[in-house]
Amino acid sequence: MIAVLSAATAVMFLVLLTQTAAVIANPHGRDSLNLILAQAGVPAAQRPGVLVLYSAALVLFSLLPALLHAAAFYGLLQLRRAGWMVAFLLSIVWSLALVGIPFAYLLWRRDTRTAFGIS
Repeated sequence: MIAVLSAATAVMFLVLLTQTAAVIANPHGRDSLNLILAQAGVPAAQRPGVLVLYSAALVLFSLLPALLHAAAFYGLLQLRRAGWMVAFLLSIVWSLALVGIPFAYLLWRRDTRTAFGIS
């Protein structure tokens, strides 16, 4: 169950990455981002550099969680310790949004830890 949720979350972040890439690749999307930067008070001379950094941050914040959730999925599917550890760390991060607390509990149970060879 947890492995399937990790896979679904990885797909969700990949969809977000695709949408972000579409906004960045589209000239109208870049104009919208430039408008957001102008409204934030970024000077016109600095906007191209800030736009590149902003775009890179958007891509990174979409790609990194997708890769981590994919690693958790494959690790949990193979019953590897590393998969359990990545899934547990991700559940702790998600617990900041109160979503990962039940999953952290499921991963911390003795029977789940024993299945992954963690005592």
